[in-house]
Amino acid sequence: MKKTILFLTFSFHIIGFGSSAFTVLKDSLSMQQISGIFGEKNYGFTKNTLEFGNWALRETNRDTAWVKVGGAFRLNTIYTYYEGQTFPLGTELRNDWTWDTWRLNIDSYSKGLQFSFEYRFYPTFNTHFIKYGWIGYRFKDESNLQFGITQVPFGLLTYASHSWWFQTPYYVGLEDDHQIGFNYLYPLGNWMFNVAYFPLSEPRGTNETSFGELSSARYSYDVIPVEGNSNIERNQFNMRAAYKLTSGEIGVSVQKLQIYNLATENLGSQTAFAAHYEQDYGRWNLKSEVLYYNYNNVRNNDGDLLEVVQMGAYGFGSYDVASEAAMYVVGLAYNLPVDLGPVSHVQFYNDYTYTQKFSTTLINEQSMKFAPTQQNVLGALVTAGKIFAYFDIAAGYNHPWISDSFGGNALGSGRGEDFREAIGDHNPIAGNPGWNIRFNINLGYYF
Repeated sequence: MKKTILFLTFSFHIIGFGSSAFTVLKDSLSMQQISGIFGEKNYGFTKNTLEFGNWALRETNRDTAWVKVGGAFRLNTIYTYYEGQTFPLGTELRNDWTWDTWRLNIDSYSKGLQFSFEYRFYPTFNTHFIKYGWIGYRFKDESNLQFGITQVPFGLLTYASHSWWFQTPYYVGLEDDHQIGFNYLYPLGNWMFNVAYFPLSEPRGTNETSFGELSSARYSYDVIPVEGNSNIERNQFNMRAAYKLTSGEIGVSVQKLQIYNLATENLGSQTAFAAHYEQDYGRWNLKSEVLYYNYNNVRNNDGDLLEVVQMGAYGFGSYDVASEAAMYVVGLAYNLPVDLGPVSHVQFYNDYTYTQKFSTTLINEQSMKFAPTQQNVLGALVTAGKIFAYFDIAAGYNHPWISDSFGGNALGSGRGEDFREAIGDHNPIAGNPGWNIRFNINLGYYF
């Protein structure tokens, strides 16, 4: 905690905050320049433009120099229909307004040199962590090299989703993932190539241990060490090639990384492939992706080969993820400009993912195939000045978060007939676990 406070304090003083430093800044800069630091940012009206940040990466003029400070405050409320029942208002943080997130963004750019940083706080469950923080350089040929905690170039970028939620790939570390390392972007005609190397996953932040393991205090879902299963991610390589279309792009990605056991020094691996296509058709936007991943030779501390890995984020501990699966992703959105008081735009969308699992487990001495996971989010993003509101109806089938039993085995084997218990001879995989539904409103002010 002390280190985090010191780092944030240091960051503020870099850009001229603090009682004495602010006076120096005020004396040395015109009011117009100061306004530029905190001034207007074009957040657009889609998730890609609103949540991306990374203002330094967006700058294409090498000969300019600036500093930008921004962030967001977001409130959240939900109403749920889980396991065939609803819940009264204000029960266990459910169906009540909570302070979801506040975040700090700092970006600077000076003649090709880039700096971009975002830190997030989740007061409701006492968790905070860095999302990204990197330095970079834009070369004269418009190529770009980033070093630090940066987004992994894999699949649809920046997001495979339109909603406040992500598509299911995010919950297995394959959408909007961030790691520590190098990411090189090289444009060639209509092509954009990425080559990246990440020796380690991003550093953990701080969370309350009553919610989950300390190793799960992070933005991206990663393989994390838990009791009896001390695996971590390291030495990750990524390559991505995308071809720019008139109003979209088509591309392929490949990812390879090691899964290292801290206790036994066993080396396993993960391999992942993706093909994606995104296109605007007038006011319509289509996102589509097919991906496959496989964990090989991943073992627990006793040396047992694992059919599931433990992944975690947001300080909520870990859950099972099938060691081999394919995901089929599609999202369709419609953009509607409006003139209704402060409301200027509404984007309607529907995002769907089907997860096909290839792992198996023994139940009563018979091999049973893991059950599929499905997720569908129907909703709208409403833009009113600097206020952005997501209205989502999220439905989940064998889903880790759209459930009264958070995490668990839903993304692994699938839930058991008793959804609260582990899979076993007396609790086989449920043939029809049913759909759970969550109505979610997320209201944010961005500055």
